[in-house]
Amino acid sequence: MQPFLAMIVANLKMTARNRTALFWNLVFPAIFILIFGAVFSNDQIDVKVGVAGEQSAFSDGVIESLRSNDIFTVEAGGTAEDEIAALEESDRDIVLIFGAPGASGTPAMDLYYDETAGPNSSIGISAVQQTLLSVAQSENPLDVTVQPVTGADITFMDFFLPGILAMAIMNSGVIGLSTSFVTYRERGILRRIKVTPFALKSFIGARVVSQLIVAVPQALILIAIAWLFFDFHLRGNPLVILLAIVLGSLAFLAVGFAVSSIARNVETAASYSNLITFPMLFLSGVFFSLDNAPSWLQPITRVLPLSYLVDALREPMTRSNGIGAIWTDLLVLVATFVVAMVIAVRFFKWESRTA
Repeated sequence: MQPFLAMIVANLKMTARNRTALFWNLVFPAIFILIFGAVFSNDQIDVKVGVAGEQSAFSDGVIESLRSNDIFTVEAGGTAEDEIAALEESDRDIVLIFGAPGASGTPAMDLYYDETAGPNSSIGISAVQQTLLSVAQSENPLDVTVQPVTGADITFMDFFLPGILAMAIMNSGVIGLSTSFVTYRERGILRRIKVTPFALKSFIGARVVSQLIVAVPQALILIAIAWLFFDFHLRGNPLVILLAIVLGSLAFLAVGFAVSSIARNVETAASYSNLITFPMLFLSGVFFSLDNAPSWLQPITRVLPLSYLVDALREPMTRSNGIGAIWTDLLVLVATFVVAMVIAVRFFKWESRTA
């Protein structure tokens, strides 16, 4: 046990001394938070509106007017129950339900909104109400009842930070570990460990534990930066968030091990790592939602493990959802860990490879 603990301490010391790794694992994502937070904190996103209830000339005019406005994506024709359910599942930002037309021809209306949509709610409510007034063309007040379905208020940073945290975990596991492990091989460190009583599985286990120890403070630092500068709101069960961080770290550490087992040298490891991580940065919902991505792109985004880590962090941190909402994401991360470790063990080499 004592050698294992000593190896963990040694790994932590090497991590602290590796300025390049510290930059990519901590400074780089922190820069993303500061820049994107400053630029896009007030950015507005597409408002998804569901329309249901009694059909009339007035409701048809409202639907047509909403669809002519670029900020709205309108879904009409469903039942009120279905639209409310879609709102609760975050598939709608606003739901407008029409009652039967009154004597004036203008019906009573219920306007439901999802406060967890952040800026979309306040902008969408105002825009929908303006649309109703313009279609009604009446000076009399409209009978509109505004009702919230959820009670949280999401900022841009609330949406953005979980993606950045997932990116940091991926970079730490894939880029940081793969290049350092190949460096150990090139410098003969693995060869020297091979002839000692210290088993390979213990060496790898110590490396994994040390990386997990680093991942938690890393997450806390990024959360603290977002909280101090951009009023980030941490929601959800901390244990669920911690579980997502641990499983995500394990998954991408295993990918890093797999890359280090296949790569011949540090340059090759860096190239392979960038080839894996760079597409995932922009196709996994790190910086923006991919709900409105082209249909041909959707299947590609769902095979990338980073998209599952982003979901596993964003659901509890942003919407207070529990493990029931992310269990499939966690299962995919576990599967990624198992497959990558099988590849890593299959191709592992103690000695450097010749070109």
